[in-house]
Amino acid sequence: MEFRILGPLEIVANGRPVGVGGPQQQTVLAALLLAANQVVPIDRLVDAVWWTSPPSARANVRGYIAALRRMLRDAGEPPDRLITRAPGYLLRVEPGELDLFRFEEAFTRGERALAGGRAEQAAQDFADALHHYRGRPLDAMPLGAPLQADVERLEERRLLLTEQYTDACLLLGRSDALVPDLRRLVSRHPLRERLWERLMLVLYRMGRSADALDAYAQVRRHLADDLGIDPGPRLRSLEQRILSGDPGLDPASPRSGSVQAGDDAEAAAGPADGTPGRTGTLRQFPMDIVEFTGREAELRALNRFADGAGGDGDTALTVIAIEGMAGVGKTRLAVRAAHQISTRGRFGAVQLWADLRAMDPELPAADPAEVLGTFLRQLGVPAPRIPPDLASRAALYRDRLHGARALVILDNATDEAQVEPLLPGDPTSLVLVTSRRSLAGLDGVHRLRLAVFAPPESTDLLGRIAGPDRVTAEPAAAARIAERCGQLPMAVTMAARRLQTRPAWTLAEFDARLEGEGRLPDELEFRNRSISASFDLSYRALADDQKRMFRLLGLHPGADFTPPSAAVLTDLPEERAESLLEALLDENLLQQASPGRYRMHRLLRGHARRKAHEHETPGRRDAAAERVFAWYLRAAHSADLVLNTHGRRVPIEFPGDPGDGAGPVPVFGTRTRALAWLDAESENLTAVIRAASDQGRHSVAWRLPAVLLTFFHLGESRDDWIAAYEIGLEAARRLGEWRGVAFMLNGLGMACSDADRCGEAIVHHREALVVQRRLGDLVGQAWSLNRLAVAYLGARRPSRAIECFEESVRIFRRVGDPHGAAAMTPELGAAADADGGHIRMCEAVTCPDTVMTPATVRAAHGEA
Repeated sequence: MEFRILGPLEIVANGRPVGVGGPQQQTVLAALLLAANQVVPIDRLVDAVWWTSPPSARANVRGYIAALRRMLRDAGEPPDRLITRAPGYLLRVEPGELDLFRFEEAFTRGERALAGGRAEQAAQDFADALHHYRGRPLDAMPLGAPLQADVERLEERRLLLTEQYTDACLLLGRSDALVPDLRRLVSRHPLRERLWERLMLVLYRMGRSADALDAYAQVRRHLADDLGIDPGPRLRSLEQRILSGDPGLDPASPRSGSVQAGDDAEAAAGPADGTPGRTGTLRQFPMDIVEFTGREAELRALNRFADGAGGDGDTALTVIAIEGMAGVGKTRLAVRAAHQISTRGRFGAVQLWADLRAMDPELPAADPAEVLGTFLRQLGVPAPRIPPDLASRAALYRDRLHGARALVILDNATDEAQVEPLLPGDPTSLVLVTSRRSLAGLDGVHRLRLAVFAPPESTDLLGRIAGPDRVTAEPAAAARIAERCGQLPMAVTMAARRLQTRPAWTLAEFDARLEGEGRLPDELEFRNRSISASFDLSYRALADDQKRMFRLLGLHPGADFTPPSAAVLTDLPEERAESLLEALLDENLLQQASPGRYRMHRLLRGHARRKAHEHETPGRRDAAAERVFAWYLRAAHSADLVLNTHGRRVPIEFPGDPGDGAGPVPVFGTRTRALAWLDAESENLTAVIRAASDQGRHSVAWRLPAVLLTFFHLGESRDDWIAAYEIGLEAARRLGEWRGVAFMLNGLGMACSDADRCGEAIVHHREALVVQRRLGDLVGQAWSLNRLAVAYLGARRPSRAIECFEESVRIFRRVGDPHGAAAMTPELGAAADADGGHIRMCEAVTCPDTVMTPATVRAAHGEA
């Protein structure tokens, strides 16, 4: 089957045309083909068909989809050709079936051939690409705004192809046949100066200087009439060179080349004999964008580096590497800084830019020799005089840039080996390199690690794109959207673009659409840009063991991780786990919160979790979770053995074999070390409790809070304590673990007493007492009575407190536990003082000599 959209929409099956239905059904098909092999949301299909969506739009789209499926089935296609996949539909297109794919493939081959100096091959590839165009894409079809934008993008690609095809033909000296096409294109695009340049140069080389100058007069009139401006410097320079009969424009000249290679405002003005000379002015930087936001500190740092570079007596080249995770805005920052630096005039007399394609989904990483070949042609070296080998090209490149005050951007670098040959040799130049990877092995480089936005920068960017009034009207929703995007500039930008195209949405409505991890990637796709696709490029560049570590880290329940916990998660030795964590850190897929602790951006974490579900079987995922849950439980228990020296704790039986796959458990020799580990892991321990509950691992969900009782009591956050014990209580009840139920209730009561919520504490302790009486747990009853008495004291009910204390002492004496009875004395005294009475059983216990303050009473109670 063959699909054609570069012209009128057509489908051909087995050599015969296939009817594609009415105009609106054709538009739905066109939208699917423009995003072939990708999910097209139903909302985009609605927008593709209608300028304003009628109430029945979504139902109509479903009807068109059903009709297209019938059409494909009647043409003999399998059912999976057009499938439903949330949040829309996907049309599968095989290689070679879509003319757009064939066009792009030939175009890309031609670009690579032209950049590599293979003009003959480039001309053939460009001609092949043009052959697939039968007219304006989707000609004569009624299109909604999204498809109109896609058609304009394809037309722009066609124009770019024509320009590069002309360049290849100019290099080959056979561009005469292109005049009619160039005439037709400049009539349709009269303000496109690059087309006029090519037409003028072709006419001049045909011996038609007057026609070439007439073409210049025409474009000058168009620009003046329509825009009120004069032609740009490239066109003005070309006119002057035609008037002066510049031999460099002669097709026989070794430096004539194409407009791109030879006519960029004196770029090719080397010696007439073709030997390498010094360059003139080159302007290769991409455009800056008006919506650039924030990064003020980073821009100041980059400008300071530039100001300090190449000073008197300085012999070292200044190279600045801007590093960071995917989507953090490295290229945008480099371009903004380069424009600022060149505007101030010290650097930038020559501006060179190259995409080194470290993460290009379609093309391999750029060959440094190929990049040098392009740079040398731009610097005026004739193609025949460019050396074939990398070392010689690098030497000639350094010679050409000596003293040139060049500013070079090497974007999207793969590694140090790719960058090193592209560095000039003297301090009169300045180089900005961007990379997702660490380039620490590059000698003498200044590294600028780019972090995500601060929240005000994110909301500012939202306002710049989606509209400041919308952000001002809903600041809380704007902040939540930015937080869901993890303050990542690319994600915030795509969220803002989505809002920009949906002016009827409120920010609160869009925030609701983003709720839930599974929805976020789909909502942050826009045209051919996708957060998931960007992350996937980084993932695919990893080695297999690094990929496994990355995706399993997505299953880690905590916010950060250490080599020991990562080793347990992946079932690897700790040294190997640390090595892999460091490798992911160098790839900017992890961040280092503090020495030995690593963290993953929230969007990357979601991507890692999706990769784990794609590539790890349910059994392997469960085993990894089981290992890490067991390790945290056993490690917390190990710490509690040091903290809780009285030994009065709930008996903890570990689920399964306590040593099975859980990894080596840390041993804490001192109270200080135990507390330090618990403090560092406190967020993770709380997260493990929640995750265990969510995943149905209820045994861990109540035992881990039980182990942490002393730590919670010594800490300051009663909210975390209460939240953990509420989860644990629900888990113990689900399991029917009544000992655990009683322990969780008592822990909740203690937390509520400490938080001055004594009424709730009384309810919890009384319920715990009921459970312990049912279990016949006398020691548990004694301690519950003790804690209930403390709650009564806090509620200013001392008589009830005394009754509970007395009953507690009686039980301790009954079970032969004088230590437990002695621990009651401070509380009994406090209750007696509060009641104005005396304690009948005081003679039965040994009172401490020290006077107990409320603080020491609480401390004694906490240790108990």
